[in-house]
Formats: sequence, structure tokens, C-alpha cells
Amino acid sequence: MKTRRFGVAAVGLIALATLATGCSKAADKPGATASASTSAAASAPAAAQGSASDALAAAAAKFKDTTAKMTMSMSGGGAAVKITGQLDGPGKKSASVMDVLTLKMEVVQLADQVYMKADGVPGMPKGWMHIDVAKLGPQSSLRKSIEDPSYSAKMLTTAAQVQWDGSGKVKGVLDLTQSPSMNPALVGTLGDKIKAVPFTASIDGQGRLTTMTVALGALAPTAGVGDMTIAYSDFGAPVTIEKPTGEIVEAPAALLATL
Repeated sequence: MKTRRFGVAAVGLIALATLATGCSKAADKPGATASASTSAAASAPAAAQGSASDALAAAAAKFKDTTAKMTMSMSGGGAAVKITGQLDGPGKKSASVMDVLTLKMEVVQLADQVYMKADGVPGMPKGWMHIDVAKLGPQSSLRKSIEDPSYSAKMLTTAAQVQWDGSGKVKGVLDLTQSPSMNPALVGTLGDKIKAVPFTASIDGQGRLTTMTVALGALAPTAGVGDMTIAYSDFGAPVTIEKPTGEIVEAPAALLATL
């Protein structure tokens, strides 16, 4: 049962990390600043859009209009997590693969339909499963990730104290209690620290988000959890994301209830 819960949690992580088919513009938070230096403003085209917070929101918003590849890495509890994927914003599609220890999970998202395959998770069907998002509850983490599918953009809507940190770089804090995948029990354990998690991000010369690092290690330093780093590349390159072939079964009701 514990292993199954881990698998389900990983599914949520993949979905949130890779479904970059749209996002909402983040508004400036109280206390957010635009303390870009003159040199940073001149060298980073995004700065010309206004404050650092505005530039960051605009960079995240570009995902809905392009394709891209992404990687995410994070360590914790003795297990390194690596996710690779590709995104098709205009087509509202994404595909990803996650590797952690002996577990390998694949997720394909086509609009509001999700297909998942989990190798090495006891109690879960072998091969591809179909998840009909319409059957999930209104508070479902997976449903929320579909409704606001860009993991970076969702987090960045909670950004505060955003300021320039050199050429094309910004820093600030995130309120991770607003993340669709955040477990309420975990929120209570971590207290107020989870409402102001430091992050840094890089914006390229075309105003696109290329990297983001979230200092998760600062939340529970004794737990061995590392920082989460997301990198985006190959903007505009062709991607092929299609419905999986072969036998596909409906995800069991017990699994849907946990999503």
C-alpha cells in the first residue's frame, strides 16, 4: 500500500511538471519589487516589459504558444528523481518519463485525457491505463493540473518579493500551499516555511523561461530532500505526442480516488 501511494504521488508530480499547455498571468504580490539594475535592464529584454515579476509571468506564459523539451531533477530520501518530457502548448499535449530507483512511470496527456503506465508498482495494472479526468472529483490534484497545466506557471502565480538578480535572472519566494499537488498534511507539518520557499529563474534573450530552481531542501534540511531544478530547451522544435498503442485499460476506481 505504501508503494502504491508513492506511485500515485509520482503521477501527480509528473503531471504537474510536464503539462505546460497553458497558464495564467501572475500578478505582482504585495512586497514584490522591480529592483533591476540599469545593466540588467539593458541586457535582459524581459526587463523592458516592466517589473521582474511581470517579466517572469510573461516568460511562463510563452509555454502555451510553443513546443519545448524539459527535464526535472530532485533528490530526497536517498532516491534521485529524474523526469524528462516534451511539451506541445498549442496542441495541449505533453509526454514524460520519470525514473526513481526501480520505478519507471510514463504519462501522456492529450487535452483532458491522460494515459499512464507504471512499471514496478505493485497493485497497479500492467501496461497503459486511461484516466478520464471528468471522473475525478473537483478537488483532484490531477484535475487541477489539467485545468492549470503548466507546473512552472502555477507556482509562479504565487511568487512574491520578485526582483532581478543579474542579467536575465530573477529571484523571489513561492507559496507552495497553492500547488495542486501539495498534501494538506504536509502543509501542516512544514508550517509557514512552505509559504515562502526561495526560488531562482533564468530568462533568455527572447523572454522565455529556461531554468527554475526551487529550494525545497530548505524546508526540511534533516530529511535529505534536495532542491528541485527544472530546465526547458528546444523551443519551437517539432514534437510527436500521440495516444499510446496496444491494449489500454481504464484506471481502477481505487486509483482514481487517490488522484
